[in-house]
Amino acid sequence: MKKTVFLLLVLLWACGKNPKASPYIRVALENYPISLDPRVGTDQASQRIHQVLFRGLLRRERDGRLTPDLAEEFHREGKTRFVFKVKRGIKFCHGREITAEDVAYTYNSLLEGKIRSIRKGALWMVKEVRARGREVIFELRKPYSSFLINATLGIVPRGAGRDFGDHPVGSGPYCVEKKDREEILLLPNPHQPTSRNRGIRIRFIPDEVTRALELEAGGIDLVVNGFSPDTLFELSRNKGLEIKRVTGGNFAYIGLNFRDKHLRKRRVRLALGYAIDRESIVKNLLRGYATVANTIIPPHLIWHEGEVFSFHYSPDKARQLLVEAGFPRISLEFKCASRRLARQLAQVLKYQMGKAGINLKVNCGEFSYFYSQILKGNFQLYFLMWVGISDPDILRFVYHSNSIPPNGANRGGYKNPVVDRLIEEAEATYDPKKRKEIYSRIQKIVARDVVYIPLWYPDSVAVFRRGLKGVEVYPNGDLTFLPKVHF
Repeated sequence: MKKTVFLLLVLLWACGKNPKASPYIRVALENYPISLDPRVGTDQASQRIHQVLFRGLLRRERDGRLTPDLAEEFHREGKTRFVFKVKRGIKFCHGREITAEDVAYTYNSLLEGKIRSIRKGALWMVKEVRARGREVIFELRKPYSSFLINATLGIVPRGAGRDFGDHPVGSGPYCVEKKDREEILLLPNPHQPTSRNRGIRIRFIPDEVTRALELEAGGIDLVVNGFSPDTLFELSRNKGLEIKRVTGGNFAYIGLNFRDKHLRKRRVRLALGYAIDRESIVKNLLRGYATVANTIIPPHLIWHEGEVFSFHYSPDKARQLLVEAGFPRISLEFKCASRRLARQLAQVLKYQMGKAGINLKVNCGEFSYFYSQILKGNFQLYFLMWVGISDPDILRFVYHSNSIPPNGANRGGYKNPVVDRLIEEAEATYDPKKRKEIYSRIQKIVARDVVYIPLWYPDSVAVFRRGLKGVEVYPNGDLTFLPKVHF
């Protein structure tokens, strides 16, 4: 019935619209960006647009490696100084060449509080930034191996103030031609003729059904990570559309409270993991648009450790573990936001865990209230997703004992002095091979301790009109490929 209604809506929509041919590639995003200032906009919509408006000293590759962008070269002097040499000849949209002073200003405007943004917190390790000729020098407070991820920040012209997001001037492949609450028109940067299209028209369409109807009817050309699995299943039947996907960079999981009298016992945590049929959830609930997860670091990153403890579905083993833990039958509360997927998952988990003797009491509510309870530690089990993981420093943020809220996201109160020591050792180690070994050990330990119950990595999916060429799919849904797109 749902499929019939959906197809009927598509036909009615198409009959009522006669989309004119557009000289621009039309891309739909779900939400309007909070700010086009790369120092301020940290939401997903803002960051996607920043990718084609601005350039940083470094850029992040698909596998998490960092390579030079505005920087001609960079090196480290000692353990707390990084030096970047800015390339010549790269210009902002208004025609002025980017200098080291622009780079230093961008960072100092955050460090000095001229621009108020949560990005300042990510620069806590930076003591000083200064320009010296074509070089930019970063002095750190202590050795910190994850510092370089901060060098991907988009660079703005020196003097850019608080209203810069209203009139952004970047150095990326596109410049803002016009913008309103419904759309933003981007035209190729005349100083960097790299685009294979005449421009990008970004439309903001909050409703998923409307996005699908517009795509079907030809009103938009491309949507990246804008559809639920059920809608993707329907769109896959349309011969006028193409779908590309890769394993994504998000991580869905069940969090556990280590302060709880039941959950502090490892056997109980193990029982919960064995009671969940994750393969069935991915196949049926997610329509196959996901991959079963085993660790918080997604598989496309070089830091991912694949050889960790992982669950298989076994209600019998779950029951046995509960008996050994002294809880042959147990009742636990599961909290989630009142979003459709979360509510569907809750009902599936309730059924699956019931087969193992676990009575799951579901409590799904409005997101802000739900999230406030999680931050306060007022939960036994909860469902959330980490979005856009790109650096192994997230291991400190979620597993270090000093990261219990409000100082981080160790919401379950997990404490392991060995993990703390390894995280601190990795942060002070610049050798990539040694860092990889340490992060692998951390992932193995927290998997064995069952700090989270990993669920899945949702696919990153692009849906676009057949004939559109140059579409690439990145694990985090990046739009950096847009200059290559054309009909």
